Amino acid sequence: MNEGYTKFAVHLTQGDLPACPALTRLNEVRTVLHDLELIGVLPGGIGYGNVSVRLDGTSKFIISGTATGAKRVLAPTDYCVVDSFDAARNEVFCTGRIQASSESMSHGSVYQANPAINCVIHIHSAVMFRFMQANGYLKTSEKALYGTPEIAAETARLVRDTGTVQGIFVTAGHEDGVIAYGADIDSVEQLLLEANRQSMGCEL
Repeated sequence: MNEGYTKFAVHLTQGDLPACPALTRLNEVRTVLHDLELIGVLPGGIGYGNVSVRLDGTSKFIISGTATGAKRVLAPTDYCVVDSFDAARNEVFCTGRIQASSESMSHGSVYQANPAINCVIHIHSAVMFRFMQANGYLKTSEKALYGTPEIAAETARLVRDTGTVQGIFVTAGHEDGVIAYGADIDSVEQLLLEANRQSMGCEL
C-alpha cells in the first residue's frame, strides 16, 4: 500500500481551517465508515481511507490528513485544506495543522473533472473490491498505482467519461481501494453503504 510515497511532495502552510459548515457532517460520515472498518489502520500501522468536501464556490477542498486512520473521531486539526495540486509533478499545497495525504491528488482530480461534485470518499475493503470487480463496476487501470500521477490522471478520465455527478469505482492498481463521489456528502455515504451491503451479502 505504499506505492508512490517516494515521489509525493506536500507543502504545508500552518494555519486554521476556514469556516466550513459541511465539515461536521463529513466527520460524522467518516466515523460511520470507520466503525465499518472501511476507514482505519492496518496492523502494520499504515492508515487507509480519506474523506473530503469541496469548499463552496472554490476549487479548494478540505480533506482528512495523513496518518489519521487510527482515530475513530477526528478533530478539526486532523483536516487540512488542499489549496492546489500539480498531479503531473505529484505535488500538493495545503493549509492546516496536518499534512495532506498522497490520496489528495485523486480527490482533487475528481473535483477538477466535474465542478458539480462536492464530496469524495476513498475507502478500503477487500470484500467490496472483489465484489465490484466481479460485477462489472467501473475501474481505473491496474497500471495506475497509489500516490502517483497516473492514478490521478486515471481518476479524472474515468469521472469525465461517465459524465455524471455521482459514481463509485474501483482503483484497480491500488489494492482494495474504492472511490465514491457525488454532489453532497449524504449521497456519497449512501453509495458506499449500499455497495458494502451488497458485497457483504454476497459473502454470506
